[in-house]
Amino acid sequence: MNMHWLDWLFIVALLGAIIGITLYVRKYMRSIADFLAADRLAGRYLLTVCGGFGGAISLVAMWEMVYGAGLPTQWWGLMSIPIGLFLSLTGFVVYRFRQTRALTLAQFFEIRYSRRFRFFAGILCWISGILNYGIFPAVTANFIIYFFGFPTHFQCCGITFSTFAVVMLAYLSIACYIACCGGMISIMLTDFFQGMLLMMIFLGLMFFLLWKFSWGDIMDGLEVVGAGKSMIDPFKSSAADEFSIWYFLIGIFGSIYNIRSWQGNSGFNAAPRTPHEAKMSGIIGGWRTTAQGLCMLLIPLSAYAVMHLPAFAAIADPVNAKLAAITDLQIRNQMTVPLFLAQILPVGMMGLFAAIIVSCAISCDDTYIHAWGTIFIQDVVLPLRKKSLTPKQHLLLLRIAILSVAAFGFTFSLLFPLKDYILMYFALTGAIYLGGAGAVILGGLYWKRGTVYAAWVALISGTVLAFGGMVIQQMWRITWAPLLLRHWPDWQWVLINQDKFPLSSQVIYFIAMVVALASYVLVSLLGPRQVHNMDKLLHRGAYAVNADTARGDEGQPQPKARFSMRTFLGITSEFTWFDRFIAWATFYKSMLFWVCFLVGCLLYFTTDWLTDKVWREFWWWKLVAFSVVLGTICTFWITIGGIHDAIRLFKDLKLERIDEADDGTVKEHDRSEEVETASGKEVAAGAAAKPAAAASSSAASHCNS
Repeated sequence: MNMHWLDWLFIVALLGAIIGITLYVRKYMRSIADFLAADRLAGRYLLTVCGGFGGAISLVAMWEMVYGAGLPTQWWGLMSIPIGLFLSLTGFVVYRFRQTRALTLAQFFEIRYSRRFRFFAGILCWISGILNYGIFPAVTANFIIYFFGFPTHFQCCGITFSTFAVVMLAYLSIACYIACCGGMISIMLTDFFQGMLLMMIFLGLMFFLLWKFSWGDIMDGLEVVGAGKSMIDPFKSSAADEFSIWYFLIGIFGSIYNIRSWQGNSGFNAAPRTPHEAKMSGIIGGWRTTAQGLCMLLIPLSAYAVMHLPAFAAIADPVNAKLAAITDLQIRNQMTVPLFLAQILPVGMMGLFAAIIVSCAISCDDTYIHAWGTIFIQDVVLPLRKKSLTPKQHLLLLRIAILSVAAFGFTFSLLFPLKDYILMYFALTGAIYLGGAGAVILGGLYWKRGTVYAAWVALISGTVLAFGGMVIQQMWRITWAPLLLRHWPDWQWVLINQDKFPLSSQVIYFIAMVVALASYVLVSLLGPRQVHNMDKLLHRGAYAVNADTARGDEGQPQPKARFSMRTFLGITSEFTWFDRFIAWATFYKSMLFWVCFLVGCLLYFTTDWLTDKVWREFWWWKLVAFSVVLGTICTFWITIGGIHDAIRLFKDLKLERIDEADDGTVKEHDRSEEVETASGKEVAAGAAAKPAAAASSSAASHCNS
């Protein structure tokens, strides 16, 4: 094994702390809203620290991409800066979804569309989610096995056990305990503890890698590629065609179209204290990843240099020997970077990084099994029931569903061999739901004329295209390509690669999104017209809930604001002076790098000035000089803010705040009114349909404070 006893001490201490926190906070879980969304009491920094990392599988997926494609992936990612800036500063979708006070996305669908649509969307979301989650335990377990140096099998009491299965069972058991014990309260607080450790460890690992390998060595390694390709210059062919410019262009479109669509962290989506806190957590999240992002890049870049430069043969040879023993090609590719780390990290640092792996595994999986388990009960089971559940019965069903999702992930990982890039698998399984969900969410939150019929058509069309593409892609090499060649041999010029479907998972995803969006708009315009009461849906005006506002003035009439840069960036009266400082700093930092992107593109097409030497200098300033200083400051700033929010959460949880009616079910008076007109004229629906006093009473019923 690769671990020293001191390294194991770090792991034991971490697990002990996680279990201790879970035992302590479980007494605060007293209602369904607590279990599903921590009773909507989370502050911005707590959300940022808890939700800022995707898990061990995200590490492996990003390393796999960067190791195969190099720095061009970072350059083309700069294209999306204005989009990311707009989404974070304005709180696009995030703010409005929190205004609905829905505990799950499909609950919002029932309020906005219908109960039947909630049920259908809930099933699609759940199927897509558990298939997507199905490979999490496998990738994580392989990471742990090869990084820790465990044997593939071991014997106990004369019986041979698979280490792969035992590792999955062990870490999934801890994740299930956290998720079932206190729901989102225990998940949020244990994830916060782990998130603080991750930020500090990543900061230390960043300095270690910069000390161990010079930037010149890393750049020299990236120059060892085939003729006509580059892992430094983004305008030359990438070493990995799957992650070309089109991959990122589609990703930019999807980031707008499907913001908040994916429900793997649905509990965190519903947990913010106010809509403004939800918006601010998104803004601050961009600063959190400064040091972490550099560290995650340095690891695969350093690994590539070591594995390709003769000067590092003493490190590379043992790694190659271990890789040669892995028979599965895809696992071998995924484990290259982890085995490199296991080779270079000293005692102590090895234990700290092992703690990162275990933390990421647990914090990611407890969030996902909680999300997909609760979505199944809230959005599939409950809409079918005519009789309400008692809180005790409700919690029991939620916990059984969480355990079932973990059992599915364990079984699926044992039986399903992944043969593609992790990110490509994510795009494909996610497209089953995400292909149509974005149109339904955007139309429901921002367009009062979006109809139930349009929602059905958009979601079904997106699902059919995405799922159909998945089936064809998976069966291509075995069935479809040989069949086409046998009956139409002249099509050989189309089938450039018989082993791979001509359209990637990302392209299939894009087609599904475009068709679903067009369907939603056309059916809403050409079909029966409906007008929805958006004030009631978003708890505005007479329907406002004071507990959801930053300053308690949401129900008051607001003066009509003139256009300005502040309003364009979403800086409202809810922003304090420090909020405004963060927003403007985010704007100027982001635009600086976007201008660099535009200038770089212009120089490439007009001059020959962008040599490899220039790119080497640019990447040093962009990735190292900037990130080291700013990342260190941001790590300590956000950690201190997170501690403050965690203390505040404990204080609020001690207060009496139980509302048994706040369980994710939709009452008749909660639905948005809708009016259909045969003549096609729009009829206003809303406060006029009932007295203002009744409207205020309905709004007050949502307040659980």
